[in-house]
Amino acid sequence: MSNRISVSRASHDTAAVFDRSAATYDRVGVEFFGPMGRELVRRAGVRPGQQVLDVGCGRGAVLMPAAQAVGPDGDVVGIDLAPTMVDLTRADVATAGLPNVRVEVADAEDPPLPEATFDTVLAGLVVFMLPAPLPALRAYHRLLRPGGRLGVTTFAAYDPRFSEALGTLARHVPPERRQPPATGREDDFATRESTGDLLRRAGYHQVTVEDVPFESRFRDSDHFVAWVWSHGSRAILESIPPERLPAALADVADVLSPGGGSLRLTTTIRFALGTRADS
Repeated sequence: MSNRISVSRASHDTAAVFDRSAATYDRVGVEFFGPMGRELVRRAGVRPGQQVLDVGCGRGAVLMPAAQAVGPDGDVVGIDLAPTMVDLTRADVATAGLPNVRVEVADAEDPPLPEATFDTVLAGLVVFMLPAPLPALRAYHRLLRPGGRLGVTTFAAYDPRFSEALGTLARHVPPERRQPPATGREDDFATRESTGDLLRRAGYHQVTVEDVPFESRFRDSDHFVAWVWSHGSRAILESIPPERLPAALADVADVLSPGGGSLRLTTTIRFALGTRADS
């Protein structure tokens, strides 16, 4: 793999947030990314002996089940722009004894890999964050062999309590620390129809799109906050001044579980699959 990485400022900033969360990412006792990753591998039909690319591999929610699916005769490459995420996932791969899996630092917008190399390209919860999703999907199309499969997941719907909790936290962020509104790049993923159309514009055929709900359980609001710290939403918490944080967390507890105790949140994930034409 080439060491040349061309990264937009927006992608760099996003990667930095995930780099800071890498040590606890998907490691706080919440079943969230794992079930989604396993389902993506299943729906993409990954088979023994295949060559698979996992874009934005994080701590291995897609990477590890893909490695299990391809078996010892296949190969899996995972790429991520967060160096600490890559280092920790490499260690996980070594501990698991998977010599046919490698993890590299690379940009999801334009992976520096040979064309027509992979039977399957998987991108779990990453493409919608990219500044330019369409060119990225076209890049993955070039990396696929004829007849190869693409599998992408995005968020279709958040649990209303999750959205309310993040909104509650955001109200404690001083105006000078607030991030500008999104540029609208998520519009392509707003509906099943628009998501399917995006894949077709990128050159994919036999496109299917389906929304699937997943339930996550938390012991209490403190467990929820620990989980928020462990992924990209930590950017909101980092923007709250330390002296305001106790009040912000108390407000979140009131939103999520006023009487204390456990809670369950349902997240709907959109699975989009497409195929590169045989010729």
